[in-house]
Amino acid sequence: MPASHLFDLLFNPEQVPSSGLFILIGTDYFLQQQAIDTILAKASPEGSDNVRWFSDSAEWAEVIDEVSTASLFGGDGMQVAVVPAVNKRVNNKESFLSANKERLERYAAAEYHPGVMVLISESALGNLGLAKTLNKENRVFDCRIPNASSWKKEDKPIREKAVKWVAVWAQKAHNLKLNKEASIRLMELSHDNAGIVEMNLLKLELLVDQGATVSPEQITEFVGGWEQKNTFEVVDEALGGSSSKALQRLDNLLRDGDALQQIFGGMSYAYRRFVRMTRNMQKYRRQGVGGRQAAEQCILDEFGERAGHFKKKEILPQLKQLTSERINFFMQWLLEADLDLKNRFSKSTIPMEKLLIYLDRGFKPDNSSGGR
Repeated sequence: MPASHLFDLLFNPEQVPSSGLFILIGTDYFLQQQAIDTILAKASPEGSDNVRWFSDSAEWAEVIDEVSTASLFGGDGMQVAVVPAVNKRVNNKESFLSANKERLERYAAAEYHPGVMVLISESALGNLGLAKTLNKENRVFDCRIPNASSWKKEDKPIREKAVKWVAVWAQKAHNLKLNKEASIRLMELSHDNAGIVEMNLLKLELLVDQGATVSPEQITEFVGGWEQKNTFEVVDEALGGSSSKALQRLDNLLRDGDALQQIFGGMSYAYRRFVRMTRNMQKYRRQGVGGRQAAEQCILDEFGERAGHFKKKEILPQLKQLTSERINFFMQWLLEADLDLKNRFSKSTIPMEKLLIYLDRGFKPDNSSGGR
């Protein structure tokens, strides 16, 4: 049974227990803080000043003392202990989880808890019995946002919830309105990192009026800026049949000092946009809609009625160049590029150069190799 996701907790906070042991999975500090704030709101509605963050070499005696003893220096609410990296060996010592497995099981099984203990694990805990038991009690929360290029079916609903959370948080914390498309763009330009989403929302709050509806175009301009728009133009050049110019633009961006991952973020966003449009176009064709009408409608669906009419002249030739055969490879090419940039080609432009060449009308995918 997989762990509940943090977004399930945020959208249904009443389901969280009011004390005891919790486990958070992931490395996104901002989402971890959202989880802790939500747990505290249930455990200590009057608020709590007694939250202690331990180091990754925490000792059991200190942690259990923290959640079992009232503060000597005042402060309302429950005592809360947060222990990071609980599944990680530090200085050749056993991990906190391994060293205190039986103690944690006894603590979890206790009928009464005067405080809250939150353990943070950088990765999923697999078949660990403690995690399985706590998960049944709605005490384990996955605080990771799946990568946009993930092919796992179970990840897609989580990304939908992440997009919804971006819009809800923008309205709640920053008085900004974002529709689904704007939320998707903000999340992708923030590299699926909630902390960066928050920083970009703070930037938007300074640049647009309070209570304003922020368009996807404004997010591209204010969050992605000049560099992001130029990254989109790299893909446009390739789609226009000029891969040599696209490669030259890519080289110029790198010479200007743009980070590889930042450039890849813009390219992958443009790639996924064409995947969505092509799939919608295919859907309309199956419904009996003519080719040009289907193409125009998928552009309106993607950009909205107003912007779509202005985009048709630019996008229609690009869609015509993208055959259904090639589109079927797009998400796999993106996933391969993402993995290469994180591993063997972390300092190389090769993955992005390949993506641009794949867009050239002269490139023919190799069905036997999945586009490699």
